[in-house]
Amino acid sequence: MSERPRRNRSETEDRLKSALKSVLAEGGFGALTPSRVAAAAGVDKMLIYRYFGDLEGLTRAVAKGPDFFPSMEDVCDGDVAAILALPVPDRAAAIAVNFAHCLLERPLVLELMVWELVERNQLTAIMETEREETGLRIARELFGDLADNTGHRVNAITAILGAAVTYLALRQRKIRWFNGIDLKSDAGWAEIEVTIRAMTAHLAA
Repeated sequence: MSERPRRNRSETEDRLKSALKSVLAEGGFGALTPSRVAAAAGVDKMLIYRYFGDLEGLTRAVAKGPDFFPSMEDVCDGDVAAILALPVPDRAAAIAVNFAHCLLERPLVLELMVWELVERNQLTAIMETEREETGLRIARELFGDLADNTGHRVNAITAILGAAVTYLALRQRKIRWFNGIDLKSDAGWAEIEVTIRAMTAHLAA
């Protein structure tokens, strides 16, 4: 008799994570059920509970994954020390610009953000919490050396810039132009980058 193939837990976890992303991108948070995710992964749904506790645990594992929300290394373009060595205006600009590029390279995250705007449930809350905590942790690391008043001002400005580039990145999924800027071209995003640097130029530690 042949032996029963041994299940590779790591591989199965990866398949479940990938399946959750696929289901999420296709149908939004309302489509996320253990049965549907398991079917997309080609495994028994009980493995979701065995490996992640429940669907919420699987969702949290996806949100914490290194290829999902932009990390510290991502927004620093792989060189945290170099970013920290920059003057405050250049540091803020570089982070905003890198963040924009990170979003453009993550179409699934953009899809997630769209679904978050129209669906509110426990799963969207998990994703939102993870993204917010990640963003605040990065901000503390990158601007924690500033005096309180300056730090608060820089935090507010980077929040506004982050919101702006997030909206533009979301918009370019379906709509090419915004206020005369071609969001689907390198030239359009180069123009946005120049403007970001101009907007942060007055910041000082």
